[in-house]
Amino acid sequence: MSVWEDPTQTSDTAIAHNNSSRFVPVDLLQRQSPVSFYWLRMPVRNDMGSVADMMLSFSSLTFVDVYLYQGRQCILHKQAGAFRARSHLAPNDGRQYSLLPLQPGQTYELLLKVHHTKHYRPVFNFTLRQKDAFMHQLHRLELIDAFSHGAVFLFLVYAILSWLVSRFRPYLWLLCYMTGIGLYGLATGGYLIEWFFPENPFIGWLFNVSFVHLGSFGIYMLLMDFWKMKQCNPVLYKVGKILIVELVVLTITGLCIDYFTGNFNLANNINLCSFALPFSFIIASLWICWRRLTRAQRYMAYGLLLFFVAGAYIVLSSAILRERSLITAPYISNFTTLAVFLLFATGLKEELRQHEIDKHAALAALNRLQQHQNAILEQKVETRTSELSISNRNLMEQKLLLANKHTKIETLINELNHRVKNNLQLLYSLSSLQVPVVSDEASREILRGNMGKIKAMMLVNEKLFRFEEQSTVHVSEFTRELTDHLQRIYDSKKRIHIVQDVSGSIQLQGKQALSFGLILTELLTNSFKYAFTDHHTPAINIAVASADDHSIQFLYADNGKGMAHDEADKKATMGVSLIHDLTRQMNGKITVKNGQGLTYQLLIPV
Repeated sequence: MSVWEDPTQTSDTAIAHNNSSRFVPVDLLQRQSPVSFYWLRMPVRNDMGSVADMMLSFSSLTFVDVYLYQGRQCILHKQAGAFRARSHLAPNDGRQYSLLPLQPGQTYELLLKVHHTKHYRPVFNFTLRQKDAFMHQLHRLELIDAFSHGAVFLFLVYAILSWLVSRFRPYLWLLCYMTGIGLYGLATGGYLIEWFFPENPFIGWLFNVSFVHLGSFGIYMLLMDFWKMKQCNPVLYKVGKILIVELVVLTITGLCIDYFTGNFNLANNINLCSFALPFSFIIASLWICWRRLTRAQRYMAYGLLLFFVAGAYIVLSSAILRERSLITAPYISNFTTLAVFLLFATGLKEELRQHEIDKHAALAALNRLQQHQNAILEQKVETRTSELSISNRNLMEQKLLLANKHTKIETLINELNHRVKNNLQLLYSLSSLQVPVVSDEASREILRGNMGKIKAMMLVNEKLFRFEEQSTVHVSEFTRELTDHLQRIYDSKKRIHIVQDVSGSIQLQGKQALSFGLILTELLTNSFKYAFTDHHTPAINIAVASADDHSIQFLYADNGKGMAHDEADKKATMGVSLIHDLTRQMNGKITVKNGQGLTYQLLIPV
């Protein structure tokens, strides 16, 4: 095969076919630019007695145009190359091979136009072989790929399920490693492009190194997490975090260089130079941490060592063979991934087993501690029970004493209540007996007023001192009984119409009830005695309602002649002073309106 470099990229097939003098042997070519157009030619003759279907194959080249001349006529033109869209390929052809049907006894000239855009030095490793032998080898390689990728996929599923079941974080980092390296094998083998980017292979090639970085990220995180570097060796842990930042920077830089310039060679050289730091980190980690590693963690150390060896081989082959290393890189990465996964998975299983052992030991110790605590607690309970029994006996004795005292106090209070009731009744009876025999009308009115006040005290005493119920005074019932009693004294014929509107829910304590009863007695007495002289329709309105949560409103009104200021009515002013004094004692407020009768409005806090 001879070659001609066309750095101007202006020649066409006719020029290349008709100018054989420009071609030199491949070994003698002095390359000017890796991205030049290269024309290659080679005579081909079919000396078999039948049509020969030959496969022209190569590797790594991005764009290849295949021309087959018979004499001066081009009888076949096909396109191939790693960056060639699927729609540009002929049936039964691939990106790395083309089918050439050669007639028996015919001589041809094979003309190839090569344009390699990755900025690598193009490698003209063209091979021409019979179709059956080529397809047999291709199927064998695809079978190996299917086995390796299928195994990686199964282990990936296993890692996912293990993480979902156990939530053991190292399985997550192992999953990242498996995903990154597995996708790298699919990408370099061309499968990822065929599945997702058949019409734009260039985009598919951009992610190759990114997948390697994803796998490296998983390894770093697995190493730092599983070996507990944050607690055991903070310096190595910080270096590991620096490596992760480096991976992110390298990924972004490589993607930008490849996408905007297409210089895959430059991006690869940057990555090769950056491998010194991660390799140093792995060696330092193995050297520093080996002695303290557990059995489970040493399984990971073996896998890490294997990853180091495989990574070193790929880096060296990439530095020496350049793109030709991509032929073996997928197989090395896949089988290394499987071996590393087995070692890591074994170590993780051992770690989980050790966790179970430690957990059972901790549970046993916890049970022993709990039994000890239970014994102490039972002893304390017994001691406390004994103390409570003594306390209960003392409390029972005190309860009996209090019950006796309570009985005595109840007896004394009942006796006191009985005596007060008898004394009030005696006063009331004496006053009622003296009223008929007193000839002086003024004295008789004083006795009647005193009888009303005594009756109010008797009602309060009767309703308050029910020792068993401890009840307060219901204002509605108290008002009704007091009003009825006073009306029987002063208005036995019930000529005066009395309207009562008292809320049934209002209650008063003893002192307030007594003051309220005295005020009501005084108001009723004044109305009965002075308000209705020569009045045809006398009426009294009594209303008690809640003003708010802390006070009640008492309204008393009659339609009598009102309060006069002449000398004849001065007798009633003493009762008015009493009403004001009692209201002040209850901290209440009183408003008096004199006109069309008398109206008293009291606001009493409760």
